Amino acid sequence: MKTASLDLFVFADALGMALVEKRRFMEDLFPCRQPCETLFGYSCTCDPTILTGALPQEHGHFSFFVQDRSGQAPFRWAKYLGWLPEFVAGHHRVRNRVSRWVARAAGYTGYFQLYSVPFSRLPWLDYTEKRDIYEPGGILCGQPAIFEHWKQSGLPWMRSDWRRNDADNVALLKQALEQGEVRLAYLFTSGLDATMHAHTTQSAATDAAFNRFEQWLREIHAIARNRYREVRIHLFSDHGMTDTRQTSRTMLDFEALGLRYGGDYVAVWDSTMARFWFTGAGTVRERVAEWLGQRKEGRVLTDADLKAWGCYFPDGRYGELIFLLHNGIIFAPSFMNRGRVPAMHGFDPGEPDSAACWLTNYPCPTPPKRLDGIFQVMRAAAQAAGAGPA
Repeated sequence: MKTASLDLFVFADALGMALVEKRRFMEDLFPCRQPCETLFGYSCTCDPTILTGALPQEHGHFSFFVQDRSGQAPFRWAKYLGWLPEFVAGHHRVRNRVSRWVARAAGYTGYFQLYSVPFSRLPWLDYTEKRDIYEPGGILCGQPAIFEHWKQSGLPWMRSDWRRNDADNVALLKQALEQGEVRLAYLFTSGLDATMHAHTTQSAATDAAFNRFEQWLREIHAIARNRYREVRIHLFSDHGMTDTRQTSRTMLDFEALGLRYGGDYVAVWDSTMARFWFTGAGTVRERVAEWLGQRKEGRVLTDADLKAWGCYFPDGRYGELIFLLHNGIIFAPSFMNRGRVPAMHGFDPGEPDSAACWLTNYPCPTPPKRLDGIFQVMRAAAQAAGAGPA
């Protein structure tokens, strides 16, 4: 006997609407398709919004590294590693091992990675995603994630473990669907994002990743159709992806100005934006703003920009001044990457390549126009399924 219905929500990191349209991705299975407005920032900005329906300035998440305002200097140990030569300190194996050690020692349960943040800069920084945003209590400002609503519905549900690879998560979902018990499911995938970062959006490796992802979705759909009378699959992303067309040496040029890190200022150089806090007296902020204003590869953001994007923090916790690069340009080096990355996201959310996607085989009464609307669809699915026959 078939179970009444299944609502499956498939998260595909970086599956932008521009890529969906260019590849005519799975038009037969997902006839209902539209762009979904993304947010300014990276996955650490977008994903909490998808999970809670709140904007960044409401849920409190925007970027990983910030100026340490606690006075506790959680990374003070890093000053003892500042002497290491860059080819050692910056090696990915060293970084990964140190990151795992830090996460265990600090008790972090959320996603944690040191990336390429120089050890000499870490003592002035703090990290924001200390708790797992998928678990109760993980959101900084306390909003419950969608899974807490699903739990309250009393319906059988499941979600993927973001720590596992895509193949494992797909296999676990298939096993659950074969049993025909779950009514709500959330599949987390990140393989497309990782492949495009490493190989651009149009490479042979990316083609293979899309083909593999499509095969998984068709297999999942076939299993679900065999076990459920009604199958609703909703495929969505957090943002798109843009091929890198230029790199910027702004970080190196800025550091040549002679300002003192930790004395005059603190900065975090993300892949596509630089965020500054000013710790010294005098006109350092004005000097920095004027210098950045002369750089042609980007622009200094205004409060109006951040308010329009739902990322305005009056206390400047994520930056008292933010410089954003133009579409397709990344910092190299930065605190996120030492060299050129073939494709990146985190640009102006109005750029065509930045838009997320919303694809489904079932027409939603109120399809999401922006990322915060996805939460509403997921909550409504639990309410509708709970009201219907088992």
